[in-house]
Amino acid sequence: MKISSPPRRRTAGFTLVEAMMAGTIASLVMAGTMATFMFGFRTMYKDNQRLATNATLRYFIAQVSKETLDATEFYVFPNYKSLDGNVDLVGDVSSLQADAFGTFLAYGDCLVLVTRVSATTTANVRQIRIYYRVTTDSEEIAPVRYYESTNWGAAGTSTALGTLINAINLSSNPTISGSRVIVNNARGRQQTGGTTVYPIFSTESATTSPTNDSVSINVEVINGASVNNMLSSSSFNYTISPRK
Repeated sequence: MKISSPPRRRTAGFTLVEAMMAGTIASLVMAGTMATFMFGFRTMYKDNQRLATNATLRYFIAQVSKETLDATEFYVFPNYKSLDGNVDLVGDVSSLQADAFGTFLAYGDCLVLVTRVSATTTANVRQIRIYYRVTTDSEEIAPVRYYESTNWGAAGTSTALGTLINAINLSSNPTISGSRVIVNNARGRQQTGGTTVYPIFSTESATTSPTNDSVSINVEVINGASVNNMLSSSSFNYTISPRK
């Protein structure tokens, strides 16, 4: 009597081809997931930097505007090195340059606002405020610092303005006590059709004599990093006049 053996059962599993196909599909799914995640992360980072940039810009412009309105007079210097302890309030200020429209413009990265106890330029000084970029190169991205002197009150101080400004020697000590950073990275407007970058402050006059008619602010605030295009910047132009 012949006894037949039971049929062999096939062992469950995947062939090599099936395993390779499954691995390929899983890799594609993982790559798509990571790409979506990185896109969302980059968008969130740029949005955060944009919000920070706009907030810094609004704060900076609001503060300068308020203090310019309160000022009696102002002086625009080429840069913070001009305040070297031996300042000439006529000869050391930024020189006026004629433009194509017959207007004389002066540019600088250092703005000195002087507030006196009354609107006359001979009254006692109540306070001095200075905004300056810590660089001598207008094309360089640099922080903007703010200095605020002692508030001498309603009566002010009878000390001459030149003496007060010479006591603020930013040239040798740009981080002088009483100063702080208000913008981490900033630069001015780029010249139309050229590569020159203007300083962030300017004033203009109808004559070759400097006036205290208005201060123009044209600043680009920059946040983030240029790596992978994660850079956020915003520009603003504003013109304000001191009180008269």
